Amino acid sequence: MTTIKLNVEESIVKKLFNRFSKGKILIVDDDEQIRKLMLRILEPEGYPCLSAANAFEASEFLRNECIDLIISDIMMPGKSGIQLLKEIRNEHPNIATVMISGQGNQDIANKVILMGAYDYIYKPFQKKQVLVSVSNALRRKALDIQNGFQLEQLETIIKNQTIDVSVANNKLSRAIESIVEAMSMAIESRDPYTAGHQNRVANIAGAIAAKMEFSKERIHYLRMAAIVHDIGKISVPAEILNKPGKLSAAEFNIIKEHPTTGYNILKGIDFHYPLAEIVYQHHERIDGSGYPRQLKANAIHMEAKIIAVADVLEAMASHRPYRPALGIDIALDEIIKNRGRGFDPDIADVCCSLFKNNEFSLSSL
Repeated sequence: MTTIKLNVEESIVKKLFNRFSKGKILIVDDDEQIRKLMLRILEPEGYPCLSAANAFEASEFLRNECIDLIISDIMMPGKSGIQLLKEIRNEHPNIATVMISGQGNQDIANKVILMGAYDYIYKPFQKKQVLVSVSNALRRKALDIQNGFQLEQLETIIKNQTIDVSVANNKLSRAIESIVEAMSMAIESRDPYTAGHQNRVANIAGAIAAKMEFSKERIHYLRMAAIVHDIGKISVPAEILNKPGKLSAAEFNIIKEHPTTGYNILKGIDFHYPLAEIVYQHHERIDGSGYPRQLKANAIHMEAKIIAVADVLEAMASHRPYRPALGIDIALDEIIKNRGRGFDPDIADVCCSLFKNNEFSLSSL
C-alpha cells in the first residue's frame, strides 16, 4: 500500500493566518453607543468594521459581505443574538463569533459557548478585554479552518485507499491535538495571571506519570488532558478570574462550575481517550470532598488524580492575583497534609519525591 505524505501548503496556511489576523468584523447591537464604542476600539487597531442595529440587518450583511468575525449582543428586540448565533453556526460556519451580554448570567454564558461562540464579553467592557477576545477568536478560527482542511485531505485520501492507516491516524490525532491546544489558548488569553498554568500542570503531571512508569502513549494523553483541564473557565467572568480579593460564596460557586462546563465542551470530540471525563474529575478528591460530583477513590480516573495533585501544587507555588506565590515547600506540605484524604497516597508520595530528590523543579518550567 502506498504511503502518501500529507501537508497543507505553507503558502495556504500563511495566507489563512494573514487573513484572520485583521479580519473583517461585524458589530451587532441595538444600542448605538455600544456600536460606536466598539468601532472606536477596533478600527484604530486595523480591523475593518461594519455595524448593524439588529440581527435582521446582520443577516443582510452576511448575504452580501465577506465577514470573518461577528460581535453580537445577546438580548436584542425581534431576533435575538442566540437566534443569530444559530444562523451563523448553520449557514456560515467559517465565521467566528463573540457574544456580548449586559447580564451576569452564567447559564447564558455557558449556553452560547456550547452553541459555538468563541467567547463572550460582559457590559461594561474594557478596551483590552475586547482586543484580547477578538484576537483570540480570529486566531482560533484560523486554526479551526486549517485543521478542517487537513481532515478533509485525510478523508479524501482514505476514501481513495492510497494512504497507510497508521499515517492517517497520526495525522488525525495531530489535527485533534491542535484543536485541543487552541482551546487551551482561549482560556489563558482571558486569565493572564494564570497564563502558562495549564502547561506547567501538564509538565508536573507528566513527570509524576513517568515516575509511576506510565507508557509514553498514556503520558502523552495525560498531558493533553492537563493542558485543557481548566477550559471550562472560559464561561467564568474575567472579573471573577482576576479578582484580587477573596471570592464570595456565590462567586466560588460559579468557579466550581468549570469542570462541568469543560466536560460539556470536550465531550463532543471524537477521541479514543477519556479526555472529557478526566477534565470533569480534576477537582474530585478520593474522600468524596471534591466537586462537582463528590466522587470517591476508584470512581476517579488515575489521570484525574494526578492532575489534581499537580494542579494544587502549581497553584500554591505560583503567584495569583489574590496572593503572592507561597513557594514549593508550603505547596508540598499541603500535598502531604492531604495524602490519603484528598489525594491518592501513591501519587502524593511520588510528587513529593520528585521535588525533594531534585528530580524535578518548577524553575525548570
